[in-house]
Amino acid sequence: MKRAGRTETGLREQNEDRYLILDTDAVHLVAVSDGMGGHRAGEVASATAVDTLEECLKNDFDEWESALSAAFSKVNTAVHTLGCSDDAMYGMGCTLVAALYDDARFVAANIGDSRLYHFDGETVRQITHDHSFVAELVRRGAITPQEAKTHPRRNLITRAVGTEARVSADLFPCEWKKGDMLLLCSDGLCGVLDEPELAAYLRNCTDLDATCATLIERALAAGSRDNITVVLVQNDGGDNA
Repeated sequence: MKRAGRTETGLREQNEDRYLILDTDAVHLVAVSDGMGGHRAGEVASATAVDTLEECLKNDFDEWESALSAAFSKVNTAVHTLGCSDDAMYGMGCTLVAALYDDARFVAANIGDSRLYHFDGETVRQITHDHSFVAELVRRGAITPQEAKTHPRRNLITRAVGTEARVSADLFPCEWKKGDMLLLCSDGLCGVLDEPELAAYLRNCTDLDATCATLIERALAAGSRDNITVVLVQNDGGDNA
């Protein structure tokens, strides 16, 4: 497998995004988290989420879906407990999207509006479902995906890690094949670049790290004002070098 990740502060004062690329003999895991809260609280929330997720999943386990679900619950408890222990961090939270994978399948999980896409060599398809106000409006047919990009309440998250004592992740078991790619990102990217635009860059990808950089550059050029984080994984048919 080939993997790469990049994060960019962009026009914000600090970077509240975090990402994880974990590869061992037993576990292949990627994740992106986008923090929210007061001064430094979002940064702490996303760092806590990623660190806890890694700790929960760094060793081998039997069943991917149950392991991911349990890990997300522990992540939520860790962020919520920390937020309740310090007035300066009270109410902090974050998004979290992650995937476990091998050369035949992947299982994605998410809370919030950070996304995972699957690229099959031609088209990009969003696998995860956003937990946001505008995403619900789009699902109901009240607004179009294009209108969602400029909706005044587009930043309103309806489910987040750490803001409540209990929250559940959505799980998405999928198959993929050699040559396919996974793209995980925060809304600093997917909030400004749509699926056809993402597919155009992935079709021309010859170097994952360079493509991550290009995607970030294009998001900034398209007007992104948020932190931007991109993780790419390419299926090499079992080659985990």
